[in-house]
Formats: sequence, C-alpha cells, structure tokens
Amino acid sequence: MTRIILAALALACAVSAVHAPEVVTTVPAAAVILPYGDWLIAAANLFTAVIVPVLGGFLIQAVTKIYPWAALFLTQKRMEPMAKAVTEYAVSAAPGAVKEGKLSIPVGSAVIAKAIQYAVDAATKKALAAAGGPAGLAKFIVRTPNLVDEANVLAPAIAALPKK
Repeated sequence: MTRIILAALALACAVSAVHAPEVVTTVPAAAVILPYGDWLIAAANLFTAVIVPVLGGFLIQAVTKIYPWAALFLTQKRMEPMAKAVTEYAVSAAPGAVKEGKLSIPVGSAVIAKAIQYAVDAATKKALAAAGGPAGLAKFIVRTPNLVDEANVLAPAIAALPKK
C-alpha cells in the first residue's frame, strides 16, 4: 500500500512540474510551440483509469494460476525432510535394519510401517493432510530407505497400519 502512495506522490510531483510557471524567453519567429502539458495529463489519466486495472486483473489471474503449483512445490519440499527424519528413526528402531545396506522386503516393510506410524503420531494434522494422509506420506517415505524391491514393500507397510 505504501508503494502505491509513493508512486502516486511521484506522479503528482511530475505533473505539478508541468503546471509550474514557465520562464519567458524570446522565441525566434520560426519556432512552433506545442502544448504538451495537456497531452501528458490526458495520458496519465488514461493510464490510471484504464491500464492499471487491466494490468491488475492480469496479475491476479497469473497469481491464481501459479499458486497451486507453488503450493505443491512447497508441500513437497516440507514433506521430503520429514520423510527422511522419520525413516532414520524407523531404521534405528526396526530390528535387523541397517542404515547403509539394502533392506529386504520384511525388514523394509517394518521400517516403512514404523516410519509412517511415527509420522502419524508426531506430525500435525495439517502436515499429515498436506502429505495426503498416511498413504500419501507412505509414497514420500518409500523413496527414502534403500530397498531391495520397492513395489513389494509399500503394500504390506500400508496394510500394517492401524485403522483409525
């Protein structure tokens, strides 16, 4: 809002310079004097009355088209660190899981189930809803550990979740 007020003040200063008293000088007989002050005021009025609202409409339309993509990008950037943190917890909590090695199907399913359960217990409802619930969070978490066969690990992990 302050920027708009400052821009209006700058425009008023520029327009007032046009209406300032002119310095009288002798003009040769061949010179043509053009009254550009009236044209400038008419152009400024046209700009503020027509062009500014149209540009504002285009700006609002652009923001409404970009917002869902930006929200998706920011949600994914928040979910990936959370998925990594809960997976690290689950790897250290699951028996038989090692951080550096590949996880087999039973161990990988246990790690993913513990990670999802820990995220459901620790995360806020808003963060969990942004991830798409426990099943959506599972899609983030399944990419984090080093699994032997991802396709066969996710289904048993989601089936092992307690129903609420």
